Amino acid sequence: MELLLPIALILVGLGLILIEVYLVPGFNVVGVLGFLLMLFAVGVVFAERGVGWGLTALLGTMLVTAGMFYWLWTSGAWDRFILETTLQADEERVTRESEYRSRYLGKLGVAVTPLRPTGIAEIDGERIEVVTEGAFIAAGSEVRVVAMDRRRYFVRLTDTVSQDATE
Repeated sequence: MELLLPIALILVGLGLILIEVYLVPGFNVVGVLGFLLMLFAVGVVFAERGVGWGLTALLGTMLVTAGMFYWLWTSGAWDRFILETTLQADEERVTRESEYRSRYLGKLGVAVTPLRPTGIAEIDGERIEVVTEGAFIAAGSEVRVVAMDRRRYFVRLTDTVSQDATE
């Protein structure tokens, strides 16, 4: 008779967790209350019956809870908690975009605005935002695209590029 109260509290706690999963969206008070109720029930068994019964109650509660979570997983209840669309970019699209952007590599252009270090350059008839490697480049100077990353093109003065090539 003394174990009926902890068993009932454990079952009520499991029921509250099930209510949390199926009826109440998100991680709310209901699930936390269910977990705390189960924890309290195991503590009552430890206090009233001793370590042996307490460990048995703890192990039994863990097994039943694991079984319930496995059942929730296989029944598809967890699918409501998982975002189905991905935030990662499509690899094929990223590759195409990278190839498209790399068409400027090695091309000559003219600095439309002063580049200190960011500005606008016209390359192949298109105006694009470019960044120098730290040096100031005056508007009207001839530049060459020497590198790129995901967002920026890096340019150098053409004198600097030809000088680096001869070294």
